[in-house]
Amino acid sequence: MTISPNPVPWSGNLIPNCSLTNTWTYTQILDNVGSAELTISDRTDYFDGALFSQKSGLGIVIPAGSKTTLTTRFCSANSFEHHTRTDFSGSDSKNNRINYKGPEVTLSKK
Repeated sequence: MTISPNPVPWSGNLIPNCSLTNTWTYTQILDNVGSAELTISDRTDYFDGALFSQKSGLGIVIPAGSKTTLTTRFCSANSFEHHTRTDFSGSDSKNNRINYKGPEVTLSKK
């Protein structure tokens, strides 16, 4: 997985379902460099080292040799530097369980 950009600049752009004024938006590029199709079923997000959210039943399919791009947004009451991480899990087309610990992402201060 690659993050673009990292560090993520502070933006202040509105994010749906968030009334906080400090916001950041970045792209996560999931690259399947293996020979089996991957199905991502679960996502766990961390914000400043604490569990932030968990989502299951995603059904993100990434064919072998392909990439998919996800847009990720965070908002906070505080404009100082923050750190996030997203972990993914699922299975491959051979029924092997996969777990991926994402890289640390720096959300720049205002």
